Amino acid sequence: MRLLDHVAQCTEPFLVRQTCGDTWRLAGPSDAAQELIRCPLRYVLADDLVRACIDLAYSDGVGLAACLDLVHFPAEHVWIEWNTTVQRGELAHLLPECAGAENTHSRCNGVLISADSAGRTGSFRTFWLSPTDPAEPMMAAVETFIDFNGGLHASPADTLLDGGSVAVSDPGNAQIDRLLRCASFRLNDAWQRYYAAAAHTDAERAEVIQRSLATVVFDAPMLIALFLLIGLRSELVQVPVSHDRLNAKRHRLGRRPLLAHIEVSCPVLACERRRQPGEALTGTRTAPRLHHVRGHIVRREDVVFWRRSHWRGHLRLGSVQSRTVTLRLPASAAPPHG
Repeated sequence: MRLLDHVAQCTEPFLVRQTCGDTWRLAGPSDAAQELIRCPLRYVLADDLVRACIDLAYSDGVGLAACLDLVHFPAEHVWIEWNTTVQRGELAHLLPECAGAENTHSRCNGVLISADSAGRTGSFRTFWLSPTDPAEPMMAAVETFIDFNGGLHASPADTLLDGGSVAVSDPGNAQIDRLLRCASFRLNDAWQRYYAAAAHTDAERAEVIQRSLATVVFDAPMLIALFLLIGLRSELVQVPVSHDRLNAKRHRLGRRPLLAHIEVSCPVLACERRRQPGEALTGTRTAPRLHHVRGHIVRREDVVFWRRSHWRGHLRLGSVQSRTVTLRLPASAAPPHG
């Protein structure tokens, strides 16, 4: 089953019992089950789209941050899920210094989004599927808030356990730092009370803050890139998936129905298979100067040019084919010229 079905079928409350005997009722997947069932739009991302979105979010050149005025949430209520292994692998390639910082205890991730009617501000809760057998859905303690208009007022990260909305920055990467300025992160009230009571030392508080933020912070840039691609009506392939026949059988067996969703892929923006270390080019000689070039974007008013990631080398070792894709904003939604 998809993560969305695991969450929708979750009925058990999330309880935590401390060694001292105290039991806490915390926010968990069962609290979002009915909201997900009522959600009118559910996306499941193909692996190629996950890679393209991460490549776009962490691209060189002008970068995604220069296109924030074009970005909107795709709907007021939407579910999005993806393969965490693919996301983790792509981040490890682009951000080797952060490898292992994100949630490594999951098979797939998902977010349940609520946005305003203008699509410029919203929030999402993060879910994942545990690697246990049987797999169990989990919900992050931290909720993410997004404001593309720059209206967020966030506090330093060390105020997270005090109930504050905190900011995360990346001083070493101006592009990602600008994307992260659109986001703030806050603990769910029940989780905040629990951690305030359970984390006593400075070291314990620091570990809780680091782990809580790492679970969600890497998703925001990827999702912003996805929103841009959806809004520009780029070459995304959307395939509706209905389980009518299967659900009829599940109904006869007394099982809960599976939720309809849309599988989304982007073959046009799909990244090439990367050459493995020591692998030679076609032919007899190797390519010592061959190197991988990240995908990058250039914006000219309402047009975004995306050159997807590729390998580049000396002309004598082979030609490099063009991989430039133009994403054009529909005329009706284009910003006024000033």
